[in-house]
Amino acid sequence: MATALPNRPRRWNVDVDGICWLPRMADKARMAARGKLGAYLMGHSPVDKALLIRLGLTTEEFVEIANREPDDAALLAALRQRGFDEERVRRWSSDFTKRYAGLIQLWDLDEGYRAPSPMQRAFVAFAKIVEQPLMSIYRRISSAP
Repeated sequence: MATALPNRPRRWNVDVDGICWLPRMADKARMAARGKLGAYLMGHSPVDKALLIRLGLTTEEFVEIANREPDDAALLAALRQRGFDEERVRRWSSDFTKRYAGLIQLWDLDEGYRAPSPMQRAFVAFAKIVEQPLMSIYRRISSAP
């Protein structure tokens, strides 16, 4: 099992039993519980929302389950026991790289898995300056009733 770095969730391509994003989202839930989420979004990103919808969970329910279960296998077992359309989640997972190709490039650049071009380096430097304030605004807007 791939482990996350202390202040970074596991990479987007880590799966548990063929289900994409679940390990990364579990890491983010656990980071949030420790107050170490930083600029990452938990439950507010389009990918988090897509998986939560398919699991039939709210962000709060997912965070509670992820923090109760000690590892990926136990988390998936708890989710299966709760019940969700696993075939639907697997279809979503099988299309993950095609569906999120643009975001994948950004995640890999941001987290250092891919070296940026000079133009991308300038963009990333700018993005680092505005990331925290923009994410704070996005969290407030997306969680407003």
